[in-house]
Amino acid sequence: MTGGMDKSLNVILYEPGRLMYVTTPKCGSSSMVNLFLTMAGFDPKDRQIRKLAWAASADGRLAERGLSIRQADTADMLAIRAEHPDHRLMANIRNPYDRVLSNYFNKLNRYTKRFDRPTYRYGKLRQFLEGPKSWPLVARGNAYMQRRLGFQALLDGLARHGVGFDAHYALQCELLALDRLKYDRLFRLETLDADFRDAMAEAGLPAEALARLRDMPRNNRTEYRGDQDRLLTPEARAIIARLYAADFAALGYPV
Repeated sequence: MTGGMDKSLNVILYEPGRLMYVTTPKCGSSSMVNLFLTMAGFDPKDRQIRKLAWAASADGRLAERGLSIRQADTADMLAIRAEHPDHRLMANIRNPYDRVLSNYFNKLNRYTKRFDRPTYRYGKLRQFLEGPKSWPLVARGNAYMQRRLGFQALLDGLARHGVGFDAHYALQCELLALDRLKYDRLFRLETLDADFRDAMAEAGLPAEALARLRDMPRNNRTEYRGDQDRLLTPEARAIIARLYAADFAALGYPV
């Protein structure tokens, strides 16, 4: 269940298009914030995207351009939807195999902090010893944690503990409340570059907003270093298919 999680969803309201767009963790959240800031006339810079969003929200610049970006949990998202029933409702989804693998490279610290404190402390200490340039880079600590906790060991741990302890690992269908909401469009992260701009044009977004989308920014891409095939063994895929069976069924990805 996801009710007790922190506010890890982004709910984006874009009034020029009467859109409500929901992003869940590890499904292109930073990229979508970047996209909507860009359409609203801002110039977000990599690693400063969320800082710009929260600052512009606090001083009213977002509202002046018809944009609202809120941090929310699933309950908050349902309440926001009830307040805006006439908005088109859209969201990002991602292949569960890729999402779990991305968590191993980018969010392993969230698992180890909860279930493997010695590995967590080892990774954070080694990150600290690299010096101030590494301190903001969570991936550096995760790289050291991977030396002690392999991908298969992570999956075995998820099988023991479940995936509902953190929104980055939780079921997408539960985070998005697919059993309670009807979405106008679910964008697959894998084909977002090809689909998003045309869909926004079909939704009637202003031409000046679409003109700003010359390129599709993609932020916080996971660097797999060519490890996908090595790590996603048949045994690993079978565990992921079992843990995320509800997502495979609800989102339409093949097992």
